[in-house]
Amino acid sequence: MEHGGDTKTYQGKSAHPLVDFSANINPLGVPENLKEAMARGLEGVHRYPDRFYRDLRQALGDWIGVDSDRLVVGNGAMEIIGICISLFEKIYLPTPAFGEYESIAKDLGREIVTYPMGRPFRLNVDDFIAHIPEGALVIITNPHNPTGYSLPGGEVEKIYEACIARGGYLLADETFLPFVRGGEEAQRAGLHRPKQITVRGATKSHALPGLRLGWAIMNDGLRDRFLKRQLPWSVNAVAEACGIHLKDCDDYMEKSRDFVEQERRKLFKLFEESEIAEALPTEANFLLIRLKGASAEACFDYFLREGILLRTFSEEPLKDEYFRMAVRDEKANAEFRKLWIQFERSYRHV
Repeated sequence: MEHGGDTKTYQGKSAHPLVDFSANINPLGVPENLKEAMARGLEGVHRYPDRFYRDLRQALGDWIGVDSDRLVVGNGAMEIIGICISLFEKIYLPTPAFGEYESIAKDLGREIVTYPMGRPFRLNVDDFIAHIPEGALVIITNPHNPTGYSLPGGEVEKIYEACIARGGYLLADETFLPFVRGGEEAQRAGLHRPKQITVRGATKSHALPGLRLGWAIMNDGLRDRFLKRQLPWSVNAVAEACGIHLKDCDDYMEKSRDFVEQERRKLFKLFEESEIAEALPTEANFLLIRLKGASAEACFDYFLREGILLRTFSEEPLKDEYFRMAVRDEKANAEFRKLWIQFERSYRHV
């Protein structure tokens, strides 16, 4: 599977309704106030949105605590990241990582320099810094995807200082950061660094993958270069209406963190007791699982037959031994735990 959320490909391959554990979306679903905002947004679809998204950027800026003139908005975080990559001739990133970074850079003909991480795929910051190339866009995901661990603010600062010492920029993809308790506060300094791009979005945190809304904080003149490459009206009226009211969802996100932490703990305990798999430590709303003996393909096929879609990997070093799973709602998580026990029992008797 090249990307999570590809349920259409696997429809009809199970006798059960398909439950998607491959995409890491907030299990609490869309906040009620955003549903109301969507309805109001539909009233404006007969006219173009504001070309410069002034109200949206102002609302996001007030919420985040930055000047609206330092914000860009886009059709999901990926549009923003794609344009940012296009502004640089070279990218540098730790791997394994979210595969779209390399795919975009490859399609654009950019030079790609990777820093392979060994198990358990946690970044050795000092060694990573020692290999930063000159003039590169350094990309980190915080929390990291697919492992789910997050870098402390001090370590991000060290990476940033090394970037600018080598004439480069830092891009911090923080789309999963709202799931980390205290995570946004810990990374606040990054919002004001002249050569850091901080990318966030509503896709994961507010359960809006079908709406597409992302934003980024940019400084040092990069925003002007970005806007020259962005097509007009990339955010639709409904997404704009939702974005204006994200500031009203703080209680929802607090409940989300509590719920994800509680359910993640149950899933982690399941793998602590497993003889054929282990879960890597995570602070996000997903877990990366390493299989010990069982193949990822066999595991994927078993759960697909039972109506659960997992995220597997086609690239090394995750291929064959690893799968990723989202933290879902309580009922779905309980069903997964039941099926895992059955899978492990059947595997031990093969």
